[in-house]
Amino acid sequence: MAFPSKQTRQALAPAAQKAAALLRKEKKAIAVTDKQRAAIHAMVFEGLKRPDAAKAAGMHDESLRVALTKPHVLAYLNEQIEVLRTSGRPRALHTMIELLESKNDSTKFKAAEYLDGMNRSSHQVGATQVNVQVNNTVNVTPGYVLDLRPEDGQQIEHLEQHGPNGLPYKADVPEDD
Repeated sequence: MAFPSKQTRQALAPAAQKAAALLRKEKKAIAVTDKQRAAIHAMVFEGLKRPDAAKAAGMHDESLRVALTKPHVLAYLNEQIEVLRTSGRPRALHTMIELLESKNDSTKFKAAEYLDGMNRSSHQVGATQVNVQVNNTVNVTPGYVLDLRPEDGQQIEHLEQHGPNGLPYKADVPEDD
């Protein structure tokens, strides 16, 4: 087996290094660091403010703030918030059941209404809301619409001479000076 010469190896070295770097980059998954994870847990589950959570995790506040601008760290934060929200739903339901025993009739009624599902639109815990906008190019002018067409369906006399589309564009209109 013949080995490449020193000149050949030196000529191919940059390309080989670039290929090796690309392979390392592909294998490296973007992950949340242990300190970022600890700070996020402190904020979400312990209710600490960002500076206090950063300090508890052994980070600077600025480092945590910058980390929270990165998509993968922000996604982890949102995921943990959803875990907290979901884990709190059974307790919220028990609270609503306890409110049925309240002395205040209004509170009882609202709790019963919630548990019955009558006002779920205002209590969509953990649910996502989708807004759809349809036909948003229609111009609507406020006010009344007056139909001045004759009842027999005949067109007004002076419009008949111009055809069914009415007057031609700028017909007999003097130009402004």
